[in-house]
Amino acid sequence: MDFFVKHWKVNRSGMLMMLAFQLGLFLMGVVMVLGINIFLNDDRDYAAVGGMMALMATVMGGLARGATGMIRYRLAVSMGYTRRAYMLVDPVLTLMNCIVGVVFAWVLNQLELRLYAAIYPGCELDMDIFRVMEWWHYLVLILGVCLLDFLFGALLLRFGTKGFAAVWFPLCFLPLIIMKSADAAKDDGTSLLAQIGRGIAFLIGLFSPAMWCAAGILLALALLVLSALCYGRAEIKA
Repeated sequence: MDFFVKHWKVNRSGMLMMLAFQLGLFLMGVVMVLGINIFLNDDRDYAAVGGMMALMATVMGGLARGATGMIRYRLAVSMGYTRRAYMLVDPVLTLMNCIVGVVFAWVLNQLELRLYAAIYPGCELDMDIFRVMEWWHYLVLILGVCLLDFLFGALLLRFGTKGFAAVWFPLCFLPLIIMKSADAAKDDGTSLLAQIGRGIAFLIGLFSPAMWCAAGILLALALLVLSALCYGRAEIKA
């Protein structure tokens, strides 16, 4: 408990920075909606873009926190704490950050909806990500961010920036490639992206949702074990 309190006090600025980042993206999203509705949108509708961007900031902040995992580890060691203490406490702080971030994004989203209801009476809400997501979406999002945060710090410790970059850059571009390939496949195109999209659809159809869920859990456990091994073999130095 002593280490938990000290570790939180040393790293609490990270949570404040994430909340400020969320607020900044939220305001950017609100300004975008107002600008689009004034100059471009002729329909009587609006979208809660600010709340969505605030939620995205939670994910981005959690992943960015992983890039500082090596610094937090070295700092914990310099304070006289063991690898085990760090591996038990730091993920809990990541979990707290994610939960606070999701709740803050939800609060901002509610404020945004109230703002638009006052500005655009009688207009239709076209998109609200918090109405689309179910409880298990939040669970997967939070646990996924916590796992990747833990993994990034472990890779930095064990393999340096090259090992981190080998995972970070594919994660940045993979979702975009999947989305583009899916769109290309729907249009019955013959491009490489369309072929990739059809291949992904074929692989998804090979197994049931339950089997894919089990595979995801096994992958998460494997990454967790890998991360723990990397921390366990990391050199101890201040």
